[in-house]
Amino acid sequence: MAGQFRSYVWDPILIVSQIVLMQNVYYGSLGLWLALVDSLVQSSPTLDQMFSPEILGFSTAPGRLSMMAFILNALTCDLSDEFPSNC
Repeated sequence: MAGQFRSYVWDPILIVSQIVLMQNVYYGSLGLWLALVDSLVQSSPTLDQMFSPEILGFSTAPGRLSMMAFILNALTCDLSDEFPSNC
């Protein structure tokens, strides 16, 4: 069965664990990008940058920084999806 990874088994625990892992990767890398962008402009990071839709936008400086971090995070997550591991 070379080339297949458990494609013949219905494993809800595997599916839920993969969903949880992908959410952790997404929010972890977003937090790193926000911390990096905030450190470049000597701004204090807040959870509002991650979870508040009001802060996102191009009309304010914090909004532009958050949007830049979200875009960089989307590119990072897309690139990480292109290189699957050989487990």
